[in-house]
Amino acid sequence: MGKLPLRAWQQEALGRWEEAGHRGIIEVVTGAGKTVFALACIDQLRPETTLVVVPTVALLEQWWEQVARFFDLDVDEVHVITGKKQIRAGTINIAVLNTAMKLYDEGKGRACFLIVDECHKAASEQFRKILLIPKLAALGLSATPERPYDSGLSDVLIPALGPVIFNYTYKDALRDGVIVPFVLRNIVFDLEADRLHEYEKLTKVIARSISRFGLEAPETISLLLKRTRIINLSINRIRLALKIVAANKGKRILIFHEDIEACNLMHEILTDNGVKAGVYHSKLSMRDRVSMLQAYRNGKIDVLVSCRALDEGFDVPETEIGIVAASTATRRQRIQRLGRVLRPAGGKDGATIYTLVTTDPEIGRLRDEERELEGVAEVTWGRA
Repeated sequence: MGKLPLRAWQQEALGRWEEAGHRGIIEVVTGAGKTVFALACIDQLRPETTLVVVPTVALLEQWWEQVARFFDLDVDEVHVITGKKQIRAGTINIAVLNTAMKLYDEGKGRACFLIVDECHKAASEQFRKILLIPKLAALGLSATPERPYDSGLSDVLIPALGPVIFNYTYKDALRDGVIVPFVLRNIVFDLEADRLHEYEKLTKVIARSISRFGLEAPETISLLLKRTRIINLSINRIRLALKIVAANKGKRILIFHEDIEACNLMHEILTDNGVKAGVYHSKLSMRDRVSMLQAYRNGKIDVLVSCRALDEGFDVPETEIGIVAASTATRRQRIQRLGRVLRPAGGKDGATIYTLVTTDPEIGRLRDEERELEGVAEVTWGRA
């Protein structure tokens, strides 16, 4: 790969980072090239030692390969920190959050260039110690640096990494050809009668729990999770996702769900009906997950059914159709999933994302999104 010419936004952001004293957070939509931007920062600064912190093994592997390619290094020259290994001076080090938080030892160690990918995660009580590592420069990367349930951005991330110095939106990315034009097709369906009854009954119990214990109490959260599972495991939801696959036969399709049981069921039905499909989730071995991704990328399978594991990490730009069969309420997850589908690829002139919803809160979130994306994406609504 070597050093490809930087996109205009990357050049502008690099200038902002330099002006800010080599500190700061960039807020850039998924798929726009945050990793290449960070590598350009390393290339510009030329620090003796760099530490890249990522949230998942999947992202670590992606960074490992891209660092080696960008700087024309053998992969063994990039130091991956595992177990009890320490930061190696004179090179680029990569570690996942769980490992990196063991590296900080107050007052010890030489300062390094600290890069934190998906930096919003490092603001949690569990991981924020990472941000205390001695640093000569700092860079935070995220599509959504704000944390919806606490003040981690202002209280933790900005003091440690610097302010948000650059923002790059869907509108910017579409204008620059960084993402492909896209259509959002929101489809409202009805829950089965028994599930609707369970949902409504639990909603009343949740209201009482919120009144008695509060919204964030363990008792309430447990009930909310139980209610979410009721709607996610709807057979109508699964049936509708499969119907959309059938209507887009031969296209590269990525299905997102929240439940491994549902993913396995969809995969089984698809393969039984002659569809070249794979499944990707955390209960598979790493080897099996990588094999599934390779098969999807090289066209051996057309449909990949995933359960959360692809929300952050791998690039699958070949995808033409995304089906969000089930999702959480978080804006962050939504942005990550759109980003998986909107990346450009050879011969790809656009993307379509279907989102299946049944409850008023789900519909409300998509209505808010429709307003945010006015003038950026075509949004249609239908009923199953």
